[in-house]
Amino acid sequence: MRRVAVAGVAIPTIALALVSWRALDSGGVAAEASSPADFDAPAQGLVLRLHDLPTGYLATDGSAEFPLPGLGCAAIEPADPRPRLAAFLQRYSPVGCLALYFRLFRTPGTGPVPLAVGTGSLEAGSVNGAEAGLAISRELLGHLLGDELPKEVHTPETVGDATRLYRWEPQSLLASEESPSSFLVWRSGSVVASIFVTGGHAAANDRAALHFARIQQARIETRTPYTPDEADDTEVPLEDPGMEVPVYWLGRSLAAGRGLPRLWLYDTISTTGRPLSASRASLFYVDRLNLEHAEGVSLDLWSRKQWRRLKMSRRGLPDSLRCATSRSLKLPKGRAVIYAGFEGVRGLCPNRPPGTHTARIYLPRVVVTAETTRLCATCFGSGRRSYNSFKGMATLARSLEPRPQPVPTSP
Repeated sequence: MRRVAVAGVAIPTIALALVSWRALDSGGVAAEASSPADFDAPAQGLVLRLHDLPTGYLATDGSAEFPLPGLGCAAIEPADPRPRLAAFLQRYSPVGCLALYFRLFRTPGTGPVPLAVGTGSLEAGSVNGAEAGLAISRELLGHLLGDELPKEVHTPETVGDATRLYRWEPQSLLASEESPSSFLVWRSGSVVASIFVTGGHAAANDRAALHFARIQQARIETRTPYTPDEADDTEVPLEDPGMEVPVYWLGRSLAAGRGLPRLWLYDTISTTGRPLSASRASLFYVDRLNLEHAEGVSLDLWSRKQWRRLKMSRRGLPDSLRCATSRSLKLPKGRAVIYAGFEGVRGLCPNRPPGTHTARIYLPRVVVTAETTRLCATCFGSGRRSYNSFKGMATLARSLEPRPQPVPTSP
């Protein structure tokens, strides 16, 4: 259920920022990152935080289930390392941490906004260990680039105590982008840190890497924990300026009462620039964070112009049910229509009570559609619990409210 913006990422390339990787066999390298809650990694608080970047970035693999989305820490154990790298790993047995962020949208006037920013840190335990780590940084990057060494170039600025700058240009690291990549590696005391940037031309990548390295260096000097709030990217898509609709939501959680279970916001998506049939934004709520047997509530936001075009198209309106009956509901600033019917029914209408409920909520400048979903390993279809009812849909419609406008932030 992660966003389309982070699809197609070649995850092994993320290890370029002194990432923690573990060899599964002689044939390759794969990540084996522990949850920060279970792994005591000294380098955990030394990486660039999500909120150190301009608004518009997502942490890969983030979700409400994990305390620190996109952050991984583990021992660095690549398969078949080059001799100098092998000697370093054998002597120091380093543990590294990484986080990777992808740009979902641009925020004007907030500094560099490359397509992807990776950040890594390694606590070597001593200045000598960190100096040795910086010295073999090219071999580490080369091992993870198909045993091809990146090109070292002049560093226009020193970050920390010593800095090295590399470029990788033979091919793109991202399937959808043809762009060089820059890797800035530096030492600060006993710490080796790194920034990975791609998505622009070489000089722009270099400048962005230096920009974010300065911010990460401040983190290294202060050494504060990376908290869940700092890594939470759940609401980022809702701040996309290209959505063209006001965002109505149920808050981060909804305690509906009246026999209805509490809902938590699990994920959001912005789909600007997508076809007519795609909503401008989607919000997904769940009644429990264990998704093995949960019920979800999906809210899709459509512009009024988009809704009118959908009504005239052959596709029909979204969330339409067969053999549906409807009930109207007045709202303080709009109205809702709640439908009861069937999914995927052909021929005559079944002679049984309707099994699915959906809602269309008409609010200022936006139409919100609501439906329920069962979540488990084998099931598929609409929810079967409390919110799949007239009372449940009516409660959702009455509980929608404008999301507070975010305060713009910049690093």
